[in-house]
Amino acid sequence: MKKKNVGILLYDFVDILDFAGPAEVLSLTAKTKVEQYISLYKKQLPTNMPFEVSTIAETGEQIKTHSGIRVEPQFSIDSSPKMDIIIIPGGPLRAVISMVKNQKVKHWLTKNKDIEYICSVCTGSFILGETGLLNGRKATTHHLALNKFQEKYPEIIVETSSKSKLIQDGNLITSGGVSSGINMALYLVEEIMGKFASERTAKTIEFSE
Repeated sequence: MKKKNVGILLYDFVDILDFAGPAEVLSLTAKTKVEQYISLYKKQLPTNMPFEVSTIAETGEQIKTHSGIRVEPQFSIDSSPKMDIIIIPGGPLRAVISMVKNQKVKHWLTKNKDIEYICSVCTGSFILGETGLLNGRKATTHHLALNKFQEKYPEIIVETSSKSKLIQDGNLITSGGVSSGINMALYLVEEIMGKFASERTAKTIEFSE
């Protein structure tokens, strides 16, 4: 398979697990069992891994996460390469609402509406919802933000079932809860590479639902 470029959006006060979970899953996914073992021992991942994961921020400048840890993004929106998959992590609602108002980020997401997948983790769905791409589609978010999400975006079909940790509608995938980014990334692996690859990756990171 052709290597997939994955861009993870970063912004001030983003939740670490929202972006680190998917980043680890996709970065450690390998094409074969042998390559999976190699990735666990070498300092550098093999160059032929199926996913190339990068972090992107509006300006490319250092951001401060919700827990206070600082992260240096690899690209700005203007300098980032073409992506096959974009992941929008969540954070506290005040931080997310600030990003909702960011027209440059909104335009970037809209411009990429036809890529293979655009995914949101937890409250990152608010940022995706602001683009209008979810209108008329099913979606979810963190269980404590479901009512607010539906109120703010009445044209989105918000799935309120507690069992709906992940929803795909077309090329858009939304997931609910901070750890759901891991579930979402494993789901992407299964969709793109098959069930065996997804199960192998889950076993590698010792993750079970």
